[in-house]
Amino acid sequence: MRLTAAAVGTILLALSGTSAAAQENLLPDFIEEVPPPEAPEPDPEPAEPEEPGARPADLVPGSRDAARGDGADEDPVADPEVPTDVMRGSRNRDDLATRAATDDVGFVGPLTPRLGGYGEDLFAGSNGALYAAFMRRIDTPIASRWAHIVLRRALLTAQPTPANIRDGDWVAARTDLLTRMGEADGAQMLVVNLPLDQFTPSLYQAAARAHLAAADIPALCPKVSTARALSAAAFWELAAALCSGIEGDETSAVTIFNRLRREEAVEAVDLLLAERVTGLAGGVNRGANIDWEDASRLTALRFGLAAAGGAEIPDDLWISAPPAVAGWALRVPEIELSRKAEMVTRAAAAGIASSREIAALASLRSDRLPAGEDTPRDIERLRIAFTGRTADERYRAIEAIVEAAASEGQRFAGLLAAAPAAALIPPSSADLEKAPLLVEALLASGRLDAARAWWPAVSAGPEEQQLALWPLFALADDENRVPVSQGLFRGAFRQLAEGDGGEALARQRVKWLAAGLSGLGRIEGGQWDSVFEDFAVVRKADRYVEALSRVAARGKKGEVAVLAALGLQGDWSGVTTADVIPVLSALRQAGFAEEARLVAIEAMLRGS
Repeated sequence: MRLTAAAVGTILLALSGTSAAAQENLLPDFIEEVPPPEAPEPDPEPAEPEEPGARPADLVPGSRDAARGDGADEDPVADPEVPTDVMRGSRNRDDLATRAATDDVGFVGPLTPRLGGYGEDLFAGSNGALYAAFMRRIDTPIASRWAHIVLRRALLTAQPTPANIRDGDWVAARTDLLTRMGEADGAQMLVVNLPLDQFTPSLYQAAARAHLAAADIPALCPKVSTARALSAAAFWELAAALCSGIEGDETSAVTIFNRLRREEAVEAVDLLLAERVTGLAGGVNRGANIDWEDASRLTALRFGLAAAGGAEIPDDLWISAPPAVAGWALRVPEIELSRKAEMVTRAAAAGIASSREIAALASLRSDRLPAGEDTPRDIERLRIAFTGRTADERYRAIEAIVEAAASEGQRFAGLLAAAPAAALIPPSSADLEKAPLLVEALLASGRLDAARAWWPAVSAGPEEQQLALWPLFALADDENRVPVSQGLFRGAFRQLAEGDGGEALARQRVKWLAAGLSGLGRIEGGQWDSVFEDFAVVRKADRYVEALSRVAARGKKGEVAVLAALGLQGDWSGVTTADVIPVLSALRQAGFAEEARLVAIEAMLRGS
C-alpha cells in the first residue's frame, strides 16, 4: 500500500510520540530541535532479508554535464564511469572494491564530486537517526523514475556519517534502501570494502540482503561467524550451512541443514534452495529439486539462492514481484536473457535501468539467436529504429515500439525504449508531424537538449503544431525562451482535445501541465486559480510540505532527495498533483532544477 505525502505528514507527527524504548525523539529538527539520543537506536532483528514489497506499504546517477554533451545522451544525472551493462554481475568483489571510495565506515560512497556525486556535505548538519528512519519507511518502488534517480545518486555519494547515528547504521540504512530500490549492485559498492570489525548488527543485515539480491552468496561467508554471535536469527544459521558447503565442509553443512529442518526454523523452499547451492558448489551432494508451491513471494533470499543455484523461478512469482526484482535480475549473470528481456522495460520505467540498456540487451539477444531462428518482433523493431534506410522508416519503427508498449499499459516504458533511436532523427521543419512522438521519447529519457533542439522548427511551424507541442516545451524550457500564458494554456487544451485522445485525455494532460508549471515556479496563484479549479489541480499545505520547503530553502540536497521519495512512494497510479507540486518546488529550490523539469514532464507523460 502506498504511503501518500499526507501520510508522511502523519508520520512526522507520530515520530514525535515514539515510545521510550527507542530512547530518542525522532521529530524532525526542522520542526523541533532533536536532542542527541541517550543510546543508539535499536537495530532491527537481522532476520531473513525480505523482498522489497515486504516492507510496510515498495547507470548509477552522476554528473549532468558529463552526460549531456551533444544532447543525445539520456539521464542528465547518469554517471558513465559506474557500469550499468545488462550482463554485468556483482560477482567480482575485487572490481567492486576498486569502485568503493573508501574502506572507512565513517565515510562511504563510490560517487565523488569528480564522478558526479553531490558532495560530502550532502547530509551535513542532518539528524542521521531521523533520516535513517525515513529511509526505512520509504515504500519502494518510488513512483517517479527521476525521483528514484536523484535518491540513488544521493545514497551513493561519498559522504561522512551525520550526527545522531552510528557509522555502521547510516551505511546500513543507505544499503538497505538501495537494495529495496532494485539497486543491489550499488548497495554492494557501499559495503564490499568495509572492515568487518566496524559492522553493526543492522549493517550485517543490510549487507546480507544486498549480497543475496546480487546472487553473490560467497560474499556472505566472511560475515557469518560474527553475525551468528550477534543474532539468533535462523537466516545466519542457514548462511553458515551454505558457506560450510561451499567451502567443502560437508559434515557441518549437513548437520546444520538437518537441524533447521527438524526445528522448522526455515521455510522448506528456502532450505531446498540452499541445499541446491551447496550441492552445485560440490560441498554437499544435495542438488535438490525445488517445490515452489508454498512460496507466495520472491524474497531476496529466494531470488539469490535460485539464481546462484540455477533453479528455475516460476512465472507467477516473476509476475507478482515488485520492480526492484527486475533490477536485481538485470545485474545477475545467471538470469537468462529471455527473462531479462521481460524485466528491462519495467526496470527502466522505475529508474533502475537506462534506455540504452534496453537497446543493448536487444542487441545481445540478437547476437545469440540460434542460426535459422526468426528474429523476435521487438528486436526487429529496435533494429529498424536504429538502422532503417530513411527517417520515415526509422520513425515508423519507433512508432511501433511505443504502440506495442502502450497496448500493454506501458507507454512510458515504450518511450524510453525508443529514445536512443529517436535521438538519431535530427530536427527538421519538414518532419514536424514526427515531432510529438520523438520529443516525448527524448524528454522521457532525459535528453533535454536533443528535445529542445526541436523548438525553433516547431515555433516557426503551423499554429496547431505549436499548440500541440507547447506543453512539453514549456516544461522543458530552462531559460524562459518558451512563453507561458493562460491564452497558450487554453489554446493547447483546445488543440489537444481535437486529437485522437479527445477531451478527456487533453484535460488530464493540461492538469499535469498546470501542476508542473506551478511546481517549477513558472506560474503562481491569483489569475491562475481559475485554471487550477477548471482542471482539478489539487494543491495542499500541510506539515510534510512545510518540512520539505524548509529543507529545500536551506539547500539540503540529501534531505530533499529522501523527503521527495517519501512523498512519491508506490505506483504512479496513486500519485496526485498535490503530491507532485511540492516535490517539484523543493527539487528546484535545492539545486535540482533539471531533475525537477524531468519529474514534471514525467508526470504529464505518465498521468495522461
